[in-house]
Amino acid sequence: MPTFTPLFFAVAAFAVFFVALAKAGFGGMVGALGMPLVAAVSDIPTAISILLPTYVAMDLIVAVLYRRAVDVRLLWPMALSGVIGVCVAGLAFSRIDAGVLAIFLGGMSLFLGLRFFSHRAAGQRDMAPTQDRNHRRWGRTLSLAGGSGFTSFFLMGEAPIQAYLLPFRLSPQVYVATLVWFFAIVNWAKIPIVLGMGLVTLDTLWISLLLLPIMPLGIAVGKYIATRIRKEPFYLIVHGLLVVLGGYLIASGVWQISAGW
Repeated sequence: MPTFTPLFFAVAAFAVFFVALAKAGFGGMVGALGMPLVAAVSDIPTAISILLPTYVAMDLIVAVLYRRAVDVRLLWPMALSGVIGVCVAGLAFSRIDAGVLAIFLGGMSLFLGLRFFSHRAAGQRDMAPTQDRNHRRWGRTLSLAGGSGFTSFFLMGEAPIQAYLLPFRLSPQVYVATLVWFFAIVNWAKIPIVLGMGLVTLDTLWISLLLLPIMPLGIAVGKYIATRIRKEPFYLIVHGLLVVLGGYLIASGVWQISAGW
């Protein structure tokens, strides 16, 4: 485990604030930046060991805040698929090239964001639902929700689950609440896996505890954003962040692969 420098604590503190804001304000949207930020000043196992306990604590608080808005009909098949993805990721942890995974996830994010804006430029601005939430397609659910569970183990990436939810055109509150509960269940499913791997120890838990006081500020800011934004601007922001996140992850993946050559 690397030495924890002042730079590490500064970056980790910002990551915790940013992810708390993302969870409370966008259901986790842009929270994918937290893991790569901390990994950039340490490594992926260290980032997981430090951030996961803070994520679990955030999930408990934010899930309670959004308990009345969650769409259970959408949630339970998403959560089941996400937990399956987490289990597969745990088995594959030592064999996955994080750079390739980042490029794949970034490409998906970039595609979703650019497609939305190209449709708007062409005059396709209808915000009506494009998919009936009562019509369950298990292949799509397993691939996208399961993919989110898998990728979240490494990068906390949300693009696959956004691809699943966005066609339903949920209201911002329901969209955020369903994402919050999905990732709460997925993150809790990771606990026995990371404990079995020895990633989380008493030493790393103390560091996670030091970062927890930053969490309420991020949640408060995120909750303020989520309750004061209209539906159409909400989707503009979500897709704009998908473009930014996609570019970041692609660049990060290319850098990681080139550094290994």
